[in-house]
Amino acid sequence: MPSSEKDDLPSYSEALEPPHSIANTSSSTSTSRGLVDNLTLARAHTIRCVIDEHILPLVENEATLGIPQTTIALLPSDIPLPAPEEKNEFSFDASTTFKQVEVIGFNSEEEPKIARLSGPMNNTKFWRLEAVVEELERTLRERLNQSEKLRSPTSPVFERGQLDEMSRSSRRQFFGRFSDSIGRHDRTSSPPKALDHVGQVLVKVRLEEICLRTVNDFGLYDTMSRQCVIVRVDVRC
Repeated sequence: MPSSEKDDLPSYSEALEPPHSIANTSSSTSTSRGLVDNLTLARAHTIRCVIDEHILPLVENEATLGIPQTTIALLPSDIPLPAPEEKNEFSFDASTTFKQVEVIGFNSEEEPKIARLSGPMNNTKFWRLEAVVEELERTLRERLNQSEKLRSPTSPVFERGQLDEMSRSSRRQFFGRFSDSIGRHDRTSSPPKALDHVGQVLVKVRLEEICLRTVNDFGLYDTMSRQCVIVRVDVRC
């Protein structure tokens, strides 16, 4: 065999080795897909648990009392707060004199309900993501508008995606009517009102920095500013 042909042939050790480039590409694609799936499932599971365990009980309780608006402050799990005291027959009932945690200086007439989150997933780093806040708002809106306890008996059950389209359509109609009214009326005329969304449950979720006041076991106050998730629910009936 000519020497040139021998040089083109792979060596014995090279012939036994697998095609690493193809194997590595396939493995990398599979790993990336698995990471995305795990991230999506973990995020959806956490949001679903927060809605079921913290938000829905508060909203439904306010609805049974005839209160249509509910504001909830979700406190991430990594905020240093005093642990709830375990009550026994010898413990001092501090709840009759002061709250362990309360929101002060909140820019609303109604004091928000406080929900203390727990677990490593519910930290500030997780809830600081804009995609997580948007997903919580979208999922909560769909759950509340499908709830038989909150929606009006005459209002339809909205499917996924219909509520977002209705909200965008309402904003377009409102701004269109407002611009038309400017040309037809003078400054003394009042601007048209937006659609009332009767029969719907409106939801707004935002990440806001609020001031928290805590009380330790000795009755001493401490204040801190932390980023929390503020959930506002308005039942239009």
